[in-house]
Amino acid sequence: MSIYQLKQSVSEPGQGCAVTALLQQRQPLLSAWYAAPLSRDRVSRLQVAVQDEQQARLCNGVSCFQLHVLQLVCRFQRQADVELEYQQLLTAAQHASEQALLELVYGQLLTSCKQAGAHQHLTDGFVLAADYLSSTDYFQLLRQHELLAWLPLSESPSLPQALASLLAEAVVIKQLQGGADVQFGRSHLDTLG
Repeated sequence: MSIYQLKQSVSEPGQGCAVTALLQQRQPLLSAWYAAPLSRDRVSRLQVAVQDEQQARLCNGVSCFQLHVLQLVCRFQRQADVELEYQQLLTAAQHASEQALLELVYGQLLTSCKQAGAHQHLTDGFVLAADYLSSTDYFQLLRQHELLAWLPLSESPSLPQALASLLAEAVVIKQLQGGADVQFGRSHLDTLG
């Protein structure tokens, strides 16, 4: 099977292409959601595709950082503890955009399971990503993270949820608590006033 066919086979209808976009050599979209729950079969296919793509990139001297992030996603989806791998990737990140991608993806993975620490990783990733986002993506991500900040987090992870489900739950929690805004990350006086 060619790499192109393998990349095509890892895309599942209805799940978007954010995760599989990490297989491509272009700059990953920092406003995308990379933590959609994946089937075991899809995770297995992604892991094979990552290995094949890593070999090709290493032979051509091309960076593999986003492939390492995709491996982290796959391991997390298989319910492995990825904290050490996250720390190693944080050290390996050579650019602010790589660090932003890692922080956002790790924060999304933790958020998908409503796990403690998620909000801080999303905040750190957002601050790092701000310079790389279009104004539309900036405000979309800001609103998304402000809503996700309403979710209660726990040391014990819950079953992973899709972004739409998490946002719907956050809206309900916000409404039940009177709708007062939760301050997300840093002050946005630079763009709002």
